[in-house]
Amino acid sequence: MDKQIQNLIDLASKESKGISILNTADQLESFYNSNVGKYKKWRAIASIEDWLPVNPEFLQEFRKKLSDASVDTKVIFKESGFKYEVASLPHRDVKTVPDTYAFKSSIDILDDKILIMNPHQTVLGLVIESPVLVDVFVDIFDMLWNFLPEKKR
Repeated sequence: MDKQIQNLIDLASKESKGISILNTADQLESFYNSNVGKYKKWRAIASIEDWLPVNPEFLQEFRKKLSDASVDTKVIFKESGFKYEVASLPHRDVKTVPDTYAFKSSIDILDDKILIMNPHQTVLGLVIESPVLVDVFVDIFDMLWNFLPEKKR
């Protein structure tokens, strides 16, 4: 998967139509904050352990902002990431996959765009605005979500 992400980064560097690059933690935070009020649903497949080094305080604050804005959030991450769920938020549902899934990227799926975040790549985030890709990612996420068991707190 890392190779495919790098290929997308290379493509975005040459042809930027529908693809934006986020190079810094400030740009990434700005993306997240600017989109809180725009959506009623937020889906994510997240690698919490890879996100935390970017800015652990922001991650916790952002979760609360989404819930305070009544954004229905569904997040899937590795079982080991569940320990970072410090509070039960009314608009947040979490499911986990076994730690044997070794993904290092986080993917946020919104109504009109996808954010791929990976601190191990040459850029921090890649925003893709493609209705076809959004549709595919929503369907894949929803299928995975429906097959995963409910997580007990």
